[in-house]
Amino acid sequence: MSDVEALMNADTRRRVAMVSGDVVALGDYLADDLSWTHSSGKTDSKESFLAVMASGTTVYHSLDVRDTQVRIFGDIFVLEGVVFGDVTKDGLDKKLVNRFVTVWQKRERDLFQLHAWQSTGLG
Repeated sequence: MSDVEALMNADTRRRVAMVSGDVVALGDYLADDLSWTHSSGKTDSKESFLAVMASGTTVYHSLDVRDTQVRIFGDIFVLEGVVFGDVTKDGLDKKLVNRFVTVWQKRERDLFQLHAWQSTGLG
Protein backbone atom coordinates (compact mmCIF):
# COMPACT_ATOMS: atom_id res chain seq x y z
CA MET A 1 0.00 0.00 0.00
CA SER A 2 1.33 3.44 -0.89
CA ASP A 3 1.69 6.21 1.69
CA VAL A 4 -1.17 8.14 0.05
CA GLU A 5 -3.45 5.08 0.23
CA ALA A 6 -2.49 4.58 3.90
CA LEU A 7 -3.27 8.23 4.63
CA MET A 8 -6.66 8.04 2.89
CA ASN A 9 -7.46 4.86 4.86
CA ALA A 10 -6.57 6.64 8.12
CA ASP A 11 -8.78 9.58 7.18
CA THR A 12 -11.65 7.23 6.33
CA ARG A 13 -11.27 5.49 9.70
CA ARG A 14 -11.22 8.89 11.45
CA ARG A 15 -14.50 9.86 9.76
CA VAL A 16 -16.05 6.45 10.59
CA ALA A 17 -15.09 6.99 14.25
CA MET A 18 -16.70 10.46 14.17
CA VAL A 19 -19.94 9.18 12.63
CA SER A 20 -20.14 6.22 15.02
CA GLY A 21 -19.33 8.44 18.02
CA ASP A 22 -16.34 6.28 18.95
CA VAL A 23 -14.21 8.85 20.80
CA VAL A 24 -11.63 6.24 21.82
CA ALA A 25 -10.94 5.27 18.20
CA LEU A 26 -11.12 8.91 17.12
CA GLY A 27 -8.54 9.85 19.75
CA ASP A 28 -6.07 7.42 18.20
CA TYR A 29 -6.06 9.49 14.99
CA LEU A 30 -5.68 12.87 16.69
CA ALA A 31 -2.25 14.18 17.70
CA ASP A 32 -1.89 15.52 21.24
CA ASP A 33 -1.19 19.01 19.81
CA LEU A 34 -4.26 18.99 17.54
CA SER A 35 -5.65 22.32 16.38
CA TRP A 36 -9.17 21.80 14.94
CA THR A 37 -10.57 25.03 13.50
CA HIS A 38 -14.23 24.78 12.56
CA SER A 39 -15.81 26.71 9.68
CA SER A 40 -17.29 29.02 12.36
CA GLY A 41 -13.77 30.04 13.41
CA LYS A 42 -13.94 28.23 16.76
CA THR A 43 -10.77 26.26 17.50
CA ASP A 44 -10.64 23.08 19.58
CA SER A 45 -7.73 21.19 21.08
CA LYS A 46 -7.71 17.40 21.06
CA GLU A 47 -9.12 17.39 24.58
CA SER A 48 -11.93 19.87 23.88
CA PHE A 49 -12.83 18.27 20.52
CA LEU A 50 -13.12 14.81 22.07
CA ALA A 51 -15.17 16.27 24.96
CA VAL A 52 -17.65 17.79 22.48
CA MET A 53 -17.90 14.48 20.64
CA ALA A 54 -18.41 12.57 23.91
CA SER A 55 -21.08 15.02 25.15
CA GLY A 56 -23.40 14.34 22.20
CA THR A 57 -24.02 18.06 21.56
CA THR A 58 -22.54 17.51 18.10
CA VAL A 59 -23.48 14.30 16.28
CA TYR A 60 -22.15 13.50 12.81
CA HIS A 61 -24.49 11.34 10.74
CA SER A 62 -22.39 11.21 7.57
CA LEU A 63 -19.06 12.56 6.33
CA ASP A 64 -17.86 12.12 2.77
CA VAL A 65 -14.81 13.70 1.17
CA ARG A 66 -14.33 14.52 -2.50
CA ASP A 67 -11.87 16.33 -4.75
CA THR A 68 -8.96 15.36 -2.53
CA GLN A 69 -5.34 16.23 -3.15
CA VAL A 70 -2.32 15.15 -1.13
CA ARG A 71 1.06 16.84 -0.90
CA ILE A 72 3.95 15.13 0.88
CA PHE A 73 6.81 16.81 2.75
CA GLY A 74 8.90 14.02 4.29
CA ASP A 75 6.70 12.54 7.05
CA ILE A 76 4.20 15.45 6.83
CA PHE A 77 1.15 15.06 4.57
CA VAL A 78 -1.22 17.86 3.61
CA LEU A 79 -4.65 16.56 2.61
CA GLU A 80 -7.12 18.97 1.03
CA GLY A 81 -10.60 18.51 -0.37
CA VAL A 82 -14.29 19.12 0.15
CA VAL A 83 -16.27 17.45 2.93
CA PHE A 84 -20.00 16.82 2.64
CA GLY A 85 -21.89 15.77 5.71
CA ASP A 86 -24.98 15.70 7.86
CA VAL A 87 -24.63 16.84 11.46
CA THR A 88 -26.87 17.65 14.40
CA LYS A 89 -25.42 20.46 16.51
CA ASP A 90 -27.24 21.58 19.65
CA GLY A 91 -30.40 19.87 18.37
CA LEU A 92 -30.32 21.51 14.92
CA ASP A 93 -29.79 19.46 11.76
CA LYS A 94 -27.26 20.93 9.34
CA LYS A 95 -25.75 20.04 5.97
CA LEU A 96 -22.00 20.53 5.68
CA VAL A 97 -20.27 21.52 2.47
CA ASN A 98 -16.81 22.70 3.49
CA ARG A 99 -13.44 23.02 1.84
CA PHE A 100 -10.83 21.65 4.23
CA VAL A 101 -7.08 21.41 4.66
CA THR A 102 -5.51 18.96 7.09
CA VAL A 103 -1.98 18.29 8.26
CA TRP A 104 -1.09 14.69 9.07
CA GLN A 105 2.16 13.13 10.26
CA LYS A 106 3.17 9.61 9.33
CA ARG A 107 4.36 7.56 12.28
CA GLU A 108 5.66 4.00 12.12
CA ARG A 109 3.97 1.32 9.99
CA ASP A 110 1.32 3.37 8.18
CA LEU A 111 0.10 5.02 11.39
CA PHE A 112 -0.97 8.62 10.75
CA GLN A 113 -1.98 11.29 13.24
CA LEU A 114 -3.90 14.46 12.49
CA HIS A 115 -2.24 17.65 13.77
CA ALA A 116 -4.46 20.29 12.16
CA TRP A 117 -7.90 20.69 10.58
CA GLN A 118 -9.18 23.92 9.02
CA SER A 119 -12.45 24.22 7.14
CA THR A 120 -14.36 26.94 5.33
CA GLY A 121 -18.03 26.74 4.44
CA LEU A 122 -18.90 26.68 0.72
CA GLY A 123 -22.67 26.72 0.87
